[in-house]
Amino acid sequence: MLQLEGVARTIGSFRLGGPAGINLEVATGGYLVILGPTGCGKTVLLETVAGIGRPDRGRILLGGADMTGVPPERRSIGFVYQRSMLFPHYSVEGNIRYGMALRRLPDGEQRQRVDRLAQMLGIGPLLGRDVRNLSGGESQKVALARALAIQPPLLLLDEPLAPLDPPTREALRREIKTIHRELGTTVLHVTHDQLTARILGHSVGVLRDGALQQAGSVDDVFERPAGEFVARFVGIENVLAGDAADGSSPGEAAVRVGGIVLRARTLLRGKIGLCVRPSAVSVACGEGAGDNRLAGRVRDVVDRNEVYRVTVDVGGVPLVADVSRGAYEANPIGAGVAVAACFNADQVHCFPAEGEA
Repeated sequence: MLQLEGVARTIGSFRLGGPAGINLEVATGGYLVILGPTGCGKTVLLETVAGIGRPDRGRILLGGADMTGVPPERRSIGFVYQRSMLFPHYSVEGNIRYGMALRRLPDGEQRQRVDRLAQMLGIGPLLGRDVRNLSGGESQKVALARALAIQPPLLLLDEPLAPLDPPTREALRREIKTIHRELGTTVLHVTHDQLTARILGHSVGVLRDGALQQAGSVDDVFERPAGEFVARFVGIENVLAGDAADGSSPGEAAVRVGGIVLRARTLLRGKIGLCVRPSAVSVACGEGAGDNRLAGRVRDVVDRNEVYRVTVDVGGVPLVADVSRGAYEANPIGAGVAVAACFNADQVHCFPAEGEA
């Protein structure tokens, strides 16, 4: 288990942790993905956990042991950066063996681990190769094998998929998922990619300007964001600000957003933020069904392969809906067509407006 208790670190003008510090927990064998934009402190967080720089305050515990002051070479943590950083004077096999050789593991055990990881990652034919002749995807596989070869209690991944082309990224993402399932290594992975977080993460955190905005299960963070920044960063396109008053039934609010009023299930009142996933919004040429049936006109339609993304202007408020290919092609609509955007009250997620919490 990895535990961060109030961890904060200042580097120049950048401060990791904010007033409360970083408080996180990754269960043994768990996979936590930290999402955040460039410059938010993701790499600083990983390097602090690895011991490459000591926190100004707080504690880092691994397996219950306080590692805060332990040097990095004694933490036995695996680390894979965005760039593979392979040793150019070693072969592929030499790179994978490097950490094991430092630990003076018997040659037979080193060979067994190399063979197993090479088989799992599909790099067996590359073992004798010069690492300078590898592709980007091959290099990252070797870096991953090198990190895992020491059988670390914790694996840190610093956007290892970012430099890869989409097909290679997708393939390596699948392999990382399979390896994690088979080896059960505890993983802390930082990225800006929402899809990676959804596919690989058991849990997710969102970092902004060094401060943790929210952490929880994948469903919690992606479906119930704690605020506007998290909602936008996890890809919810319908993020709005409104004024909530008592609704027509207990536990419900009438939320005025521009020139429209929405029904939402929330106890919040006054200035709030709210979001609705495009997948929750349906588009009907008639009245449509749902607690919220908002008359408007189609502003734009974009073919997104699996779905058509339809933007509807309802009272000056743009709402985005994802319409399945089958539904759209059975009843195609274009810009200017009168429609209704429909969704239920419980599909509206509300949160305090920024500065109101």
